[in-house]
Amino acid sequence: MNQYQTIMAIVPSKAEATPALERAVELARASGAALHLCVFEYDSSVALAAARVGAEVAAHVRHDIVRDSQERLERLALSLAGKGNVIECDVVWSPDEADAVLAKALDIDAQLVVKDAHHESALRRTIFTPLDWKLMRLLPCELMLVGPDLRSKPKRVAAAIDVWGEPASVDGLNQRIIDAALLLAEYLNARLDLVSVFPYFPSYSHRAWPSSKAIYAEANDAHQQAFVDFSAAHNIPEDRRHRPAGQATAELVRFVKDNHIDVLVAGTTYRGGWDRLLLGRTVETVAQEIGADLLLVKPAAFLDVLKEHVDLSKLKTGYRN
Repeated sequence: MNQYQTIMAIVPSKAEATPALERAVELARASGAALHLCVFEYDSSVALAAARVGAEVAAHVRHDIVRDSQERLERLALSLAGKGNVIECDVVWSPDEADAVLAKALDIDAQLVVKDAHHESALRRTIFTPLDWKLMRLLPCELMLVGPDLRSKPKRVAAAIDVWGEPASVDGLNQRIIDAALLLAEYLNARLDLVSVFPYFPSYSHRAWPSSKAIYAEANDAHQQAFVDFSAAHNIPEDRRHRPAGQATAELVRFVKDNHIDVLVAGTTYRGGWDRLLLGRTVETVAQEIGADLLLVKPAAFLDVLKEHVDLSKLKTGYRN
């Protein structure tokens, strides 16, 4: 397991303490990681003003906004300094916050980005792409989305794996998920559970095709064995292994709620066209519906995939004072 060296916390413009900041401070203190507090500012009216009153005046306004935000952020960091963390502050002015966050995370080699979750309605998600979704799709490092109802100390962490996605012996995404979950549980001194959903076959298919009953039984046995092998390989006690059957999204949401899970650790992968990228429907829906924090893990080769579609050399974190 790789220990966190650098944790980046996205802080709101007002530079107030939020659940995500509290979680970032907690994890930085437990891991000894450096903590970067980052505010991303932008006001489109400043760009409009440049055309009306001149670029120099607009630049002064932008400078003042960033300076004031930097002062607020540094006061916030000072209030946290007694907690033993190395804290750095950065205010970035950028019209594209997602690109700026990605550029900053790559620049400081963050292993974890922590952000307050911002839930959107289903209708809004069909019209816009909120920052949360963009970061879930683009960030190559781990991303933790912290809900508004932060518990003082999470007691249960769950790792959601797909045992059919790869054999237990493969050092792939499942391995990265369990490694991240074990590390998080260690830092939080929390219980770790393991869950993998078996996709239940509709009962009507058994009547329509009698042979499907045997196929279902064989698939169930194979899934069960793969889950047992993976659990045993990682020393997960039997009472902490969970294998619900049904539709993956519904079962994961139900599992989290029924078992009072505080943090769900899940993986995201590249799944087709870049414009639709990187999250299956399961993770996107679970992120919206679970009443718990979510830690997202990417495959080891994700950065290479990202480079095929995004010219990272052109990313800029934006204007700074």
